[in-house]
Amino acid sequence: MRPGSRTFAALWGFAEATLFFIVPDVLLSGLALKSLKKALRAALIAALTATLGGLLVWSCAGAFPEASRAVLLHVPGVSDRTFAAVRQLLENGLLEGMLRGAFAGVPYKIFAAEAGYAGVGFWHFALVSPLARLPRFIVVCLVVRGLSHLVGQRLSDGAKLRLCLGLWTLFYGVYFSQVGW
Repeated sequence: MRPGSRTFAALWGFAEATLFFIVPDVLLSGLALKSLKKALRAALIAALTATLGGLLVWSCAGAFPEASRAVLLHVPGVSDRTFAAVRQLLENGLLEGMLRGAFAGVPYKIFAAEAGYAGVGFWHFALVSPLARLPRFIVVCLVVRGLSHLVGQRLSDGAKLRLCLGLWTLFYGVYFSQVGW
């Protein structure tokens, strides 16, 4: 993997954990079209830097709960319903709630904020976060790589990338129509 891809994965993971609203899965799927190994390395980097971003949100939410919530409510796809959904998911525990949320399209940054509000310990949140983020990243990489192999030579690399980006555009169109912008 080129250092540029690692850096981009790190920045994207951190950004999406804080205020950016497009998941690193978009980058990871593009990388997986060419190399599963590179995509999985980027997934690990994105999960670790997302944890750093999540710890920033956790810290801000713990220290400035009202201001943090107000800022997060300006992020596309985040609403009062999102916060309520996260509180409900966390009733079964931090790891289980975050794993379920990761596969249900619930923004990680809201889990970080709710953990900060609830006083979840720093190390507990820091250790659970990558364990909750990484599985979905890995699944996305494996699925995209598998589909890329299925299409094989029928599509050029450029056509595969355009198709992948088109599917992500469709996904986000449907997602934001459901959760709101």
